[in-house]
Amino acid sequence: MQEKREVSREYLQKETNRVIIRGRIEEEFKFDYKGKFYVTRIAVRRESGINDMIPVIISEVLLNPEILSGKYIGKTVEMKGEFRSYNKLGEDGKSHLKLFLFVKVINFKVDDNDDVNEIFLHGYLCKLPFYRRTSKSKREISDLFVAVNRQYGKSDYIPCIAWNRNARSSASMQIGDCIELKGRIQSRKYFKKNPSNPEDGKLEEAYEVSINDMHLIEE
Repeated sequence: MQEKREVSREYLQKETNRVIIRGRIEEEFKFDYKGKFYVTRIAVRRESGINDMIPVIISEVLLNPEILSGKYIGKTVEMKGEFRSYNKLGEDGKSHLKLFLFVKVINFKVDDNDDVNEIFLHGYLCKLPFYRRTSKSKREISDLFVAVNRQYGKSDYIPCIAWNRNARSSASMQIGDCIELKGRIQSRKYFKKNPSNPEDGKLEEAYEVSINDMHLIEE
């Protein structure tokens, strides 16, 4: 079991959800019906060469007509903000968790073209970690579900995945444990079968945080 770290209340008020990404604009900015916001996706390259496709929501006050015209597709951009979630009613009548980067700062004048994908979360486990080993490589893996508080009584619910040492450490964690983690936002595609016809379905994309470092926190 991990030893708990102590942090000050002042620190917790400042640091709970922080993201910085640097990548390329993949799609045109599209107006979002929920308010004066636009959505797009940013392609951030991993060291392996695979791109993580990160959905973003950004206020119209941070954009201008030239950006919205589509001329910036393929351009490098740096964004800072928070990784947030909301529930959306799907075609199947069920509620589905949607994840996105809520952008607070955007910068097109990027001197360093190296891709960046960093996230810091301070939150609470809201489900017991699901620890196991992969069937082929026998690598240790653990799925976690973390609630991160924000202002006005709202919370974001973030699925995370830990490997090896971090996965092993998570196996003894309990619901309500406070954790601090660092990692990256990753996307992955999967085939979602049609319940009424197993041979039919569609390709879906899921998002989660891949954990690089994780600690229990004593508040």
